Amino acid sequence: MSTAYEDPDEDKEVSDPLEVVMINDEVARLYHALPRAAIDHPGVPPLTRYCIALAMYMQNPMKEYAALGDNITSITFDPNQQLIPKAKLKKHLDTAMVDMVNLVGIDINDAINDKSTENLLQYICGLGQRKAGQMIKTVNGWGHEMITRGQLVGDMEHGLRPSVGAKCFENCASFLYIMYDQTENDADYLDNTRIHPEDYDIARKIAADALEFDEEDIKTEVDHGGPGAVVRKLVADDAQDKVNDLLLEQYAEQLETKFGQHKRATLESIRAELQNPFEELRRNFTYLNSSETFTMLTGETEKTLQEGMIISVSVRRTFGDYLEVKLDCGIDGGISSTEFPEDMEKNGLEARQVWQSNQVIQAKITHLDTRKLTAQLTMREQELRKPFKREMYHGVDEWDDDQAARDTREMKKATSNDSSARIQRVIKHSLYRAFNSAQAEAELAKQGRGDCIIRPSSKGTDHLVITWKVHDGVFKHEDVLELDKENEFSVGKTLRVDKATYSDLDELIVLHVKAMAKKVDEMMGDDRYQSGTKQQAEAWLTTYTDANPKRSMYVFCIDRSYPGYFHLCFKPGRDAGTFFWPVKVIPSGFQLQGNKYPDMRALKNGFKLLVANHGTGGVKAHGNGVANGGRAVHAR
Repeated sequence: MSTAYEDPDEDKEVSDPLEVVMINDEVARLYHALPRAAIDHPGVPPLTRYCIALAMYMQNPMKEYAALGDNITSITFDPNQQLIPKAKLKKHLDTAMVDMVNLVGIDINDAINDKSTENLLQYICGLGQRKAGQMIKTVNGWGHEMITRGQLVGDMEHGLRPSVGAKCFENCASFLYIMYDQTENDADYLDNTRIHPEDYDIARKIAADALEFDEEDIKTEVDHGGPGAVVRKLVADDAQDKVNDLLLEQYAEQLETKFGQHKRATLESIRAELQNPFEELRRNFTYLNSSETFTMLTGETEKTLQEGMIISVSVRRTFGDYLEVKLDCGIDGGISSTEFPEDMEKNGLEARQVWQSNQVIQAKITHLDTRKLTAQLTMREQELRKPFKREMYHGVDEWDDDQAARDTREMKKATSNDSSARIQRVIKHSLYRAFNSAQAEAELAKQGRGDCIIRPSSKGTDHLVITWKVHDGVFKHEDVLELDKENEFSVGKTLRVDKATYSDLDELIVLHVKAMAKKVDEMMGDDRYQSGTKQQAEAWLTTYTDANPKRSMYVFCIDRSYPGYFHLCFKPGRDAGTFFWPVKVIPSGFQLQGNKYPDMRALKNGFKLLVANHGTGGVKAHGNGVANGGRAVHAR
């Protein structure tokens, strides 16, 4: 009963019955024994911490599962989960967490202020543990809560540093929301929905059509209240239901015809979000049934404890014609005199003369009440001699020959030793494509410099290839060695390119591919760079030295035969030959003659120093050039 209170109608104190809900306590039992529980609730007895954990689980189970970390594998989700490795179980549980966290969404301001909500951020698409931690750290440095989603990528006018990159924002934006505050002028109602920022204009157009605004009305609202004014007007007038009157099919056809955008599903999502932002899409909460309650309280299931099983029980109390026992799982049991061994009746013995408290005996379950948690047992020898047989869910003589044949074919296919067949890998990354080198180059041909594709490698399942566009018609294929792999299909926890190692694909792309692409841009933007071929650069140097006989000159041009390399073309004077040194692009800068330089200025100064100290030391491209696969050999 609840706390007593004064009822004015009855003029007396009354108490209301409380609703008692029994929930699964596995998380609470695990939590109250963890060091985290003692830190969260210092000076509190373990039993109280257990009760607090039950309440926290009832409020938000997802937060409590996320807070367990690797300990989540100790929770029983399936009776057979112990048959698979813990690492594999954890991987699939993390996948389930990603699905549910993104379905529910996270209030970013709650994540900033609440540690348990912050634990969920790592499961948001595009983030992960490292990026989520960096985002929270950056936002906390602002000194105030977020008002709009757009602030995640920074606001230089207000001195807000970016907390995520543009690509990361594109991936995670629609799963992070900000509660709409109509008193805040900069607040946008759409930031409280699953609508992606790239579709905000469409959502605003739908809101305007629902309000039957013309272009002049829209301009008036926007001039007065900003881009989100029309949606704010729709909400303020409580007119969200008007979007149901719109014919979104026609709007979808217009978008497809005019812009080539397939937005039919997106329009339906926008309609739903405008009416009920971040609607709860999970299944309704269900109370534990008697079977689940039985398992929670005893640790037994319908398969592990059944009528007909012979088990060990411990004697609690003995009477003349009755025996109280307790099963190992904690269930109370009883054995009446009619179920005592046959020889006791013949010899006229009572229970207290044969057994004593805490004695362990063998008995057979004749009745099991899973609701009352009680059992009746027998010790009659003729019953104990009957073996326990599990119930079969199909006839003994039933056999599916077709299914058996299919299983055999699949097994032979899986164990085939055909070395020419490449294992088809599926990697969850936005840049992964099941392409070969030609397909990757064709796809990147229409993209910009520095764009890349991750693809399978012919070297095996412990290799990947990253193909990136160096320049038009020039593509570099980076071999990536995967180390610390969980299995042949997973991506290695350590990725090695040349001598550098990276922790994941995103880090590799940013610190290796994008870093080199930036250096390529720096090279091609230098005033010494020639956009033509090696032969054209040589011709230009010849023309220049003919006009300036006493001067030397050098230029750079791209090496199309060896992607990632540039030619340093040098002609000491009119009467000297032309020398070519290879310049290799590396993530930290440039490499020339074994020396590394961080930028173009250092590279050019280093080249001049090498020439001054050692001479050209290169091989001429004229008659005394030595060919090696169509490329001049360079002296190192």
